[in-house]
Amino acid sequence: MGIIDSLSAGYRLLVGRLELLLLPLFLDAVLWFAPRLSIEPLLNSFAAFYTDIFAQLGDSAQAMGPELAASGEVTKAVDAVGQSFNLLDLIVNSSLYHVPSLLVALPGLKIGQNSWEIASLWDAGGGALLLGLVGLLVGVFYMNLLARIVPLGEGEKGANSSQFVSVLLRQWLRSVGFLLALFIALLMLYIPTAVGITVLMLISPALGAGATMVMGGLVTVILFYLYFVTVGLVLDDLSVRAAVKRSILLVRHNFWPTVGFFLLTNLISVGMTLLLRGIVDAGTVGLLIGGLVNAFIGTGLAVALLIFYRTRLLVSVDKMQIQ
Repeated sequence: MGIIDSLSAGYRLLVGRLELLLLPLFLDAVLWFAPRLSIEPLLNSFAAFYTDIFAQLGDSAQAMGPELAASGEVTKAVDAVGQSFNLLDLIVNSSLYHVPSLLVALPGLKIGQNSWEIASLWDAGGGALLLGLVGLLVGVFYMNLLARIVPLGEGEKGANSSQFVSVLLRQWLRSVGFLLALFIALLMLYIPTAVGITVLMLISPALGAGATMVMGGLVTVILFYLYFVTVGLVLDDLSVRAAVKRSILLVRHNFWPTVGFFLLTNLISVGMTLLLRGIVDAGTVGLLIGGLVNAFIGTGLAVALLIFYRTRLLVSVDKMQIQ
């Protein structure tokens, strides 16, 4: 199937299984009613430390020109993030497992909530790790629910409750392993590159800036070739190594269709978020309608991703020479 066919098939399947919207709606309800876990004190401390550095420089800071002006902008940006950021948002895994959430997409809706402030860096880090792992498990569960309605894939679809829990935990552990491996690989790439960029900065700031852009582009390409890893982990129940290999080969043999699918689905997602921003301002009714529409659009896009992945795999399997 092509891009449009995959989107059409995804929404047709979803219309017959609207109960799949319950999990995204439940997560939105949790984020709305639960107190906001705020790290504003930590961010304020960072902003104050950053400002003090420039204040202590005194007259020498005047020679820094744009850097001094930028410090004020950084402080304002940190303040804005601190007012809306919610550590609890990490229970919604929208990046890897495409779980939709209106309150994550529009963080400004949570301003004014009761909040629990976290002032310790260790508490914030530990909380982020724990909530991130919970969010990853919720994402695996959500994607498994979607995979059950897609009539494609190598994973088990009719498993009983105990088998389903076993599959869920296995895929969650594989997802954790994938993230750890990705983090270590990017760290190994970053450390020598950072040293090289620092040397280039001493030689020429322009060369250093160019190298930084190249580094950013390289990381983007790596992540793009891993676009289908989590889909393979769930829909086909692959090991991490097999899912990574399959994703790289699939993107390589379907590069432009994958670029088109990625851009179109993100355009739809961003466009709908902008439209919903006006709807939710209408009050409680607008918020309910916005949450329902966002859950429907986001879930349909996630189902379309599963279909696009598997149909492109079927037409490319001979060229890819994979099992």
